[in-house]
Amino acid sequence: MEDQPSSGECDDGCSIQEDPLVDLLFSHATSSKLSDLSQSDPVQDHLLFKKTLLPVWKMIASHRFSSPFLKPVSERQAPGYKDVVKRPMDLTTLKRNLSKGRICTMAQFQRDLMLMFQNAVMYNDSDHYVYHMAVEMQREVLEQIQVLSIWLDKRRNLNSLE
Repeated sequence: MEDQPSSGECDDGCSIQEDPLVDLLFSHATSSKLSDLSQSDPVQDHLLFKKTLLPVWKMIASHRFSSPFLKPVSERQAPGYKDVVKRPMDLTTLKRNLSKGRICTMAQFQRDLMLMFQNAVMYNDSDHYVYHMAVEMQREVLEQIQVLSIWLDKRRNLNSLE
């Protein structure tokens, strides 16, 4: 009898991790017709983009290390922060930019997320807990976003074949 790959492995032996972000979006896939993107007007495109990314934002905002990143950093919390960080970013600001149409692409969303994490790494010493939270959260969020981007690209390609 031939060895069959376990449920967590591909035929070539690579492991497959469960992906809560893709599962979350896949469950909404039929209601948010991503295949209609760019075939309608820009307002509809942005509404669909927002509808797709808000669950992603919620998942990021509920990450176990998200608390230091939920609101803008105050001078009281971090003395001299504005002298070090020239472009502050936090999850509330990111959500507002998404809602108001200032973020229109996945690349812009990812850029602002990375800015937020890099600001924390730049301001905090490498032995500070916020530094470590930023590094770990960035790694996990980037993994999820990369999987999401691959999933969206595959979905877009499949829809263009129809």
